[in-house]
Amino acid sequence: MGTLIRFGKVRVAVFAWEHGRIHVHVIGPDFRCALDAETLEVLAGSAPRDVLREVRAWAAENFDRIAAAWEELNG
Repeated sequence: MGTLIRFGKVRVAVFAWEHGRIHVHVIGPDFRCALDAETLEVLAGSAPRDVLREVRAWAAENFDRIAAAWEELNG
């Protein structure tokens, strides 16, 4: 598992042994979701609207970093 960034108690991570589209996991104290790294749509789970807004803005600017981590862990 590779944590890419933290926003307070929220962690954005890429996991190893994943499949499908490149995505990140958004993990907070009482929520969890998977977010497509290209379309920024929620694939599974849910997160508060303000958290999604912040993570989507970061992910849009850091797609290359997310893709590199995905490739490293899931080749």
